[in-house]
Amino acid sequence: MSVEIKNLVINVHVSGTSAEVEQERLNALRSDILDACKEYIDESVEHVKER
Repeated sequence: MSVEIKNLVINVHVSGTSAEVEQERLNALRSDILDACKEYIDESVEHVKER
């Protein structure tokens, strides 16, 4: 037995987010990235000091 599907179309509607919400998300992402970079730099500096 075999099944053949032709011309399958799936429509997905995603409701948009407001510009304000999107800006808040971007700011949070930037903050997270900066925090991660600062931690990485601090760890690198500590590692160099230990040498």
